[in-house]
Amino acid sequence: MKKASKLCLTALLSCALLFCALPAEASSGRYDRLDGVEVRVMLTGSSSASSYSITVNGDYELVSAEDPDYVYAEISSGERIVFSSGGSRDYRCEAAGESFSSSSPFMAVPERADDYFTYNGSSYRGCFKAMHSGSYYYAINQINIELYLYGVVGRELGYGYNEDATMAQAVAARSYALANYSDSNVYYDLTTTTSSQVYGGMSAETQSIIDAVDGTCGMILEYRGEPVQTYYSSNMGGHTENIENVWVSDAIPIRGVPSPHDALAGNYSSYGASTYSWTVEYTPAELVALANSYGDTDIGDYRGISYSTTLNGQTSVSGRAMTVTISGSRGSVTATKDNIRSLLDLKSTLITISDGSSGGDVYVKGADGQTVSLDSLDDLYAVSSGGGTMKANGGSSVLYVAGSSGVVSELREGGAGSGNIVISGRGYGHGVGLSQFGAIAMGDDGYTWDEIIEHYFCSDNGIELVEAY
Repeated sequence: MKKASKLCLTALLSCALLFCALPAEASSGRYDRLDGVEVRVMLTGSSSASSYSITVNGDYELVSAEDPDYVYAEISSGERIVFSSGGSRDYRCEAAGESFSSSSPFMAVPERADDYFTYNGSSYRGCFKAMHSGSYYYAINQINIELYLYGVVGRELGYGYNEDATMAQAVAARSYALANYSDSNVYYDLTTTTSSQVYGGMSAETQSIIDAVDGTCGMILEYRGEPVQTYYSSNMGGHTENIENVWVSDAIPIRGVPSPHDALAGNYSSYGASTYSWTVEYTPAELVALANSYGDTDIGDYRGISYSTTLNGQTSVSGRAMTVTISGSRGSVTATKDNIRSLLDLKSTLITISDGSSGGDVYVKGADGQTVSLDSLDDLYAVSSGGGTMKANGGSSVLYVAGSSGVVSELREGGAGSGNIVISGRGYGHGVGLSQFGAIAMGDDGYTWDEIIEHYFCSDNGIELVEAY
């Protein structure tokens, strides 16, 4: 790892406050002396609400959000503050027995890092402000990034896992937050949901989570001087994927790498096991309904389903499907890359598909991932280099095949016999970046947090683990 460049630090901190104390001192330190930028998290947004209220615990100041040095009132612990919209241009606030109005938003700012406010029954560190776009009113938790991570890491990874996996998650979450932070974001940088990172405020904190965040304070992943949007998901099914094979852009070149520790997810819980290996079974009618809903069309009667690991000459490095097509009597619907999960309502795209409804239960899969259905094993022929053919199976109902790894598989006619389509899959999530169960198992296997991070993100691709502050 390396120290971030001065240029990088300037870019990160030019539009937010830079402080000097360590988050490890948060329990007794001043809020305005913490390391790192402030990120803005949208707690709620509504077109119908015109006011929000909070109750403070600790000493707060009511200030102008545009000029925090302008103090309207000092707020004592236990007092309530009501923020409201005064119209398309105005803001109003009631606090400390007084009413205030302004053309710019108000913000409640804590004196210390362990002061907090309660909003909608939940407690949050940091600042609170309300903003409106004229028709939409936002409740915003503006908070030092290190304190924000206290409320993220456990909600994203879970609790009770080893220190190194938790620290690796803290680094990934910090880098993701900084990559999404921008002064050009008018209202907020992040949400509280999986649309960015799950944030639970103080209810999500534990001492081990706080220790993991403090122990990695300022550590992020960087590419060409900018924070990397470090994607992660529950389980990669044994191998991660190149980012451009899941979405569109490879501007940040996150590469697919082996993730063998994913297979150990079942050691931690039944849920963990379900993230590594799973099956889904559909009737032909159900697949037609999924296709019609996804494509907003009517494909008619079911004719078949096909998939490929190649799209436009680009092949998945992990074996994930790159295209899936459901065909009907009046048309077809195709989904590509990560959209396949939406089409078929799947945990991941690392799948194989057996279509027991289309006349045969024997399938041959080509190098491009396309499958060919045979009526029976008796229809399988071998072709010599000279072009001659011979039956590969001699009429037996059982055939054995050996893969390149030497693993021998037994094929039988008949399949499940249901006439349904069976999708077998591995992994849970998009497949890019850090595997959370993989990281947990790696930590238990003796890998350090920085080794985990570098394994998943730094594969000779220019991405580096750096100390940003």
